[in-house]
Amino acid sequence: MGASNLLFSFFLVGGPLLSLSSSNWALCWAGMEVGFLGLLPLLFLGGASTSKESALKYFVIQALASALLFLTGAMVFFFQEESVWYVLGFLAAIVLKLGVFPGHFWVTSVVFGLEWVSCCLILGPLKLPPLGFLSVFGEQQGLWQTGLLILAGVSAIVGAMLGNNQTNVRAMIGASSITHTSWLVLGAVVGGLWVYLGLYLVILFLALLFMWEGDDLGGALTVLSMSGLPPFIMFVAKFTVVSNLLFQPSLILYIVLPLASAVLSLVFYLKFSYSFYLKVKNVPAKSSLFLLTVLNLTGVVWLIIFFGGRDKAVDF
Repeated sequence: MGASNLLFSFFLVGGPLLSLSSSNWALCWAGMEVGFLGLLPLLFLGGASTSKESALKYFVIQALASALLFLTGAMVFFFQEESVWYVLGFLAAIVLKLGVFPGHFWVTSVVFGLEWVSCCLILGPLKLPPLGFLSVFGEQQGLWQTGLLILAGVSAIVGAMLGNNQTNVRAMIGASSITHTSWLVLGAVVGGLWVYLGLYLVILFLALLFMWEGDDLGGALTVLSMSGLPPFIMFVAKFTVVSNLLFQPSLILYIVLPLASAVLSLVFYLKFSYSFYLKVKNVPAKSSLFLLTVLNLTGVVWLIIFFGGRDKAVDF
């Protein structure tokens, strides 16, 4: 790795960490932009013309969202302006950066043309700062909380519908990220955001790693895991958010659309998983089998711990 690539990688890692660890609005925004600038040169390293086109499209959209986020965030946090238009502008910028409805239009087309590593970075670590902003925003009660819950539900359905229309694996991963990000928005309101995000990053990294290496069995199982079927790891993530929502009876109705999207999404997850499975020719290496075994058993172990701890709490 060259010195320039090492520097950009440092920006890519340090920027989101600065944003999440700072309590100052300006530093939070600056950290997010440092991570964004660190990613861009790495995106343009791809040799294909589609990779450069996707990188340019991503740059334009994220730059516009960053400008809008800075202007509206400054008015809300610095000048304490409580105008509904500033708050709506701030929320619109976050939605555009995360790629959820109605700012989802760029996700599948951008991811379609990128390399696997770039897909992982865009759909995973770079969502940390916007989700940090959203977690603070999700603590607001009343109309804003309702708006976020509606956005999460609609985005989940849109992502499921887009996924069922895809025939390309990268585009499917992009549509899947729209659905999973809607669950993250839901978690930002009711709780469970960081648990869901951590588990999603694990399964996303493993899925893209197996696809990059051409491990079809690993790809089949990780794609199936992304669906949220038990006992796979994403079932744990969704169960965490749903269980938190059940403790807030006034918000239970808002889980209908995300659960419906999970059923719709299962169609394309099964389709792509079966497609990977049909291409399996050789048994993967022991290390690959070990990772897949851990992946399958994690959900079961977590649920045993969860229900065991809850039973003890009830007995107490």
